[in-house]
Amino acid sequence: MDYEHQDVVMFPGWRKQLEEKTFEAVKHKNYKEALLHIEQLESFHEASHDILTAKVICLIEINQYEQAISLCRKLMKEDDEHYYKYLHIYLTILFQNSQYAEVVDLLEEFKENESIPVEYEESFKQLYDMSQQFQEQTPERDSAEHMDHFLESLENGNFQEQWKLLSYHRKHSIGSYLDQIVPYLSDTQLNPVVKTGILQWCMDEQIDLKLEIEKFGETDWFQPNRLKDILEMDFAKECLAKLDEIEQDDPTLYQFTKQILYRYLYIMYPFTPKDTTASRIADAVLNLAKRYLSLHDSEESTYISKETRKWMDQIEHLEKIYFSQIDD
Repeated sequence: MDYEHQDVVMFPGWRKQLEEKTFEAVKHKNYKEALLHIEQLESFHEASHDILTAKVICLIEINQYEQAISLCRKLMKEDDEHYYKYLHIYLTILFQNSQYAEVVDLLEEFKENESIPVEYEESFKQLYDMSQQFQEQTPERDSAEHMDHFLESLENGNFQEQWKLLSYHRKHSIGSYLDQIVPYLSDTQLNPVVKTGILQWCMDEQIDLKLEIEKFGETDWFQPNRLKDILEMDFAKECLAKLDEIEQDDPTLYQFTKQILYRYLYIMYPFTPKDTTASRIADAVLNLAKRYLSLHDSEESTYISKETRKWMDQIEHLEKIYFSQIDD
């Protein structure tokens, strides 16, 4: 509703009455009622400094923080006499809404460029110190909440959710959660891709404990700080050595072949294929790369051996099952 009155004058008695009703409503926590009285005063341009301060308080109390912040900014620009009072309220609103970085930045800017009045020095210092402290603690608190979510997802979540949360947490220390996470490495229900990600996380942290890992019905113990990266494993090096000639003749085909090999070994890691030779795997990933790049013609494809086709089917099957959901 538009309460603006261009040519009407508010009598002093009426103004005083509205002011008293405003302060009485605020006193009894009737903030919406107080705002109605304030709107009337504003419509006659009779809202004093105390009334506008009351309006900010009312907006805060009814959780209209954006409006309170906007009003504070406006009053800071227009009312030089009470600038620091509005600044104090403004900083307090930011602090209450966990906008600690903005509080710290503003007060640091003031310390560099302006002298803060003595009566505000202590309260501003307290706001600065607490904001700085909470700003440092917030990432840890957020990380803890995300970690609880991650542990829950390992138990009940889907692959995409597990992968997303794992990617987030690998930027942080596995720390005190190690004992809770490690048992999932031997959980037969957990996606082997997620297991590899957890194991790499342990490698990043240089975990020197022997961990039990299960994949595809095979179980063994591994010590993360002694494991080599995937393409640094002896088996991977042997496969890549078989593809040296491809690297010289067609670097693009070689890189594509290398990617397929990496994804396959990632699923298996830290285990390697049994009962076969590196040359068979190298041959299989090379033929898969040619197929994906449409480099096979129908005549050439007839020369792929039955053994190679078997490994091609297995590698392709594993890729589809365990990587298909990552980018959904």
